Amino acid sequence: MKREYRNPVPFTDGKRRTNPDPYILRWCGKYYCYSTDARGVRVSVSKDLVNWEDRGYALEDPACKDFWAPSVFYQNGTFYMYYSNIPSDQSDCHLEHLKLAVSRNPEKGFQWKKTFFEEFSIDSHPVKWNGRLYMFYSVNNWIGTDERITGTCILVDEMKTPEEFSGNPRAVILPTLPQEIYEADRFGDGRDWYTIEGAAHVVHGNRCWLMYSANAYGNVDYFVGTAVAENRDDLLDMEWKKYPDPCTWAPLLCKNDKMEGTGHNTVTKAPNLTEDWIVYHGRRAEEKLLPDKEQREMCIDPLYFSGDRLICPGPRGGGEAPSLPEVSLSQIQTDKRTALAKGGDFYQTELWVSGQQAHYGSRWGILLEYQDENNWFELIVHSGRRELQAVECRGGITRYLRKVPLEKGYDYTVPHLFQIEKCFEDYTVFVDETELMKISRKAPFESTLELVPHFSLITLHSFAMTRTVRLSGGNLGELGRICQVTPCIADGEEIQGKEMPLKLIPECPWECYTEILQVRPEGHRNCLSFCGNKGRKVLAESMEKVFSVIHIVRGTEEIFLVDGKQEGKWESRTDTSWEYSLEGLAVLEYEVTKN
Repeated sequence: MKREYRNPVPFTDGKRRTNPDPYILRWCGKYYCYSTDARGVRVSVSKDLVNWEDRGYALEDPACKDFWAPSVFYQNGTFYMYYSNIPSDQSDCHLEHLKLAVSRNPEKGFQWKKTFFEEFSIDSHPVKWNGRLYMFYSVNNWIGTDERITGTCILVDEMKTPEEFSGNPRAVILPTLPQEIYEADRFGDGRDWYTIEGAAHVVHGNRCWLMYSANAYGNVDYFVGTAVAENRDDLLDMEWKKYPDPCTWAPLLCKNDKMEGTGHNTVTKAPNLTEDWIVYHGRRAEEKLLPDKEQREMCIDPLYFSGDRLICPGPRGGGEAPSLPEVSLSQIQTDKRTALAKGGDFYQTELWVSGQQAHYGSRWGILLEYQDENNWFELIVHSGRRELQAVECRGGITRYLRKVPLEKGYDYTVPHLFQIEKCFEDYTVFVDETELMKISRKAPFESTLELVPHFSLITLHSFAMTRTVRLSGGNLGELGRICQVTPCIADGEEIQGKEMPLKLIPECPWECYTEILQVRPEGHRNCLSFCGNKGRKVLAESMEKVFSVIHIVRGTEEIFLVDGKQEGKWESRTDTSWEYSLEGLAVLEYEVTKN
């Protein structure tokens, strides 16, 4: 049965609920949405992004009101909530100051801890980047007294800790478009006031996108714009460029006949760990706008990448739901070796794991390859040594391939996130969103996925695994292991055909899957077509910049999205042989995911 979502998202109690400025935290296999409210910060919970349960207030303070744009960052057992509010006896929204509350529970118990700034500061968005924490936020005083362009803009600063800013912010997105004006001639001196707020990021390949919301949240024309930057080691060094340029309005989301006032989003992964979904608020377009009534509701829509462009088909009333993982497990407590899933040539998996407090500590592993008791490969977490260890036993001889220190102060008794990406013989391992290890296996054993406690009681809070692989850069040379490919050259950046055209014949055994190509034109004369026994369909031609082709297969139904536009659909294609034909085009990226 086809799973679907609808907008605004429904709640289990059947009530309509408002969720302005939704911020999504993924933790232990669930989604937590924190949102703006007059009385406090509301929290809702979902397992699949589609159906939500209201859990009331995560934060309340009778001395304050108008709790704006919360965000939550989890680290080592503590939830850090960043938010703004004003005293209950005040009415000036410019008294909204960025604050911090903390809790050990994602749903309740948050208590104020400090106020960061005694000046207007809102819309926090924390980002873990290469093991360091950064914060995007919006202020008025950066360009508020400028002579030409004045208004609210987005800054970024590194955090010394989750409780302390470094104090060296830089501007990342400034106003440039008339559509970003909050109020014309606001002060009667000819200066228009612009508003750039609601920062949210998403990463794909070697690029990072920063989304922002502009003009006024109460306007029907409130929209989401984008800027893009090439990834660098230090987030502060990244150069953000509005898409497609500073003077062209190209919103990612804006009003249509279904929703208006669309904005202030976050982006999160679907349960299958691969798809990106945008979560935002909007008001139902058919309802009259009431300035004194909160009408902003939570919506979700899929997000696609095409060169420097982000694409969202929304706002729309619904569609195919976010994909689920192939395997999903939760709340397993064990001191015995436990099978999780079958391995394979490629997959993406994540585990949230904690250990029981004990005077002798905790040691546990993820068994990734196993032939017999004398031949295996395992990742081991050692609490006493605070290490992630890659251990191999071959022919009965055990040796440590790598040892990497865990984060300072690592508390093994609270949930931590472990992510593993396998691409044939290569493993990439992340702990708490930081890449800690790359391992290449020259002679691997049979692939498996098992949890192995070593004299320890372990809790697996959640586990998910999806069969997916993304080839780009140096590993594009592995494309021949997924597709039949005509003679071509992989130069470490792209694949080009030796003969024209380059042909790819996918050999996917699954009934339902999604295939994505990022393609670059090598000249003005170019053509991408889909060829089968029954003929040839041109999907794109004379393209001028990098674009994507998304091929969605759901049994007998197939859909092509080319640069975000649907270009073809088959309800029951019966061709037994088909191929992509690329003339004057090079492949930058190939991705396939089982759904």
